[in-house]
Amino acid sequence: MAIPQAIGTAEAVILHSGPRAAFDRYEPVLRSLGAGTTYLGEDHGLSSLYDVAVLGLMWSILNGFLQGAALLGAAGEEATAFAPIARTGIGTVAGWVAGYARQIDDGAYPALDSTIDTHRAAMEHLVHESESLGVSGELPRFVRELAGRAVAEGRGGDGYAAMIEQFRKPVSPR
Repeated sequence: MAIPQAIGTAEAVILHSGPRAAFDRYEPVLRSLGAGTTYLGEDHGLSSLYDVAVLGLMWSILNGFLQGAALLGAAGEEATAFAPIARTGIGTVAGWVAGYARQIDDGAYPALDSTIDTHRAAMEHLVHESESLGVSGELPRFVRELAGRAVAEGRGGDGYAAMIEQFRKPVSPR
């Protein structure tokens, strides 16, 4: 999970999986490649799966930023003015991740910050603002649709972490 220029620096995150003995044998060399060297377990495919999971996270964050920048750009605001506010918002949301992870592992989704119904109302507002400013509402409409499915399944009063149930469902390929 590092661009070539990051290899050998504190920024390099390098994930390993497979036989523990092989990792242990070469650990000093592997750690020289990046301060974020992490062993994940015996399953050979686990490091690749983590990498793909982080790519999904990365694109979701970047697409959210781009949606916001487009929305503000339609009102004449510069993306550079939005960037520090976005960074603060991303930090706030990042602070929720550990609690959401616990809820997912426990299979219980208390509404600690707000309910899916409340989130869905805000999603509706984002769709409306996007479309009224001539910005694509496709991404927020998709997220609103997922939340609508959760509400239809009786999850409207649950916390947002309950949305995991929507992501766990396979969708037939198009």
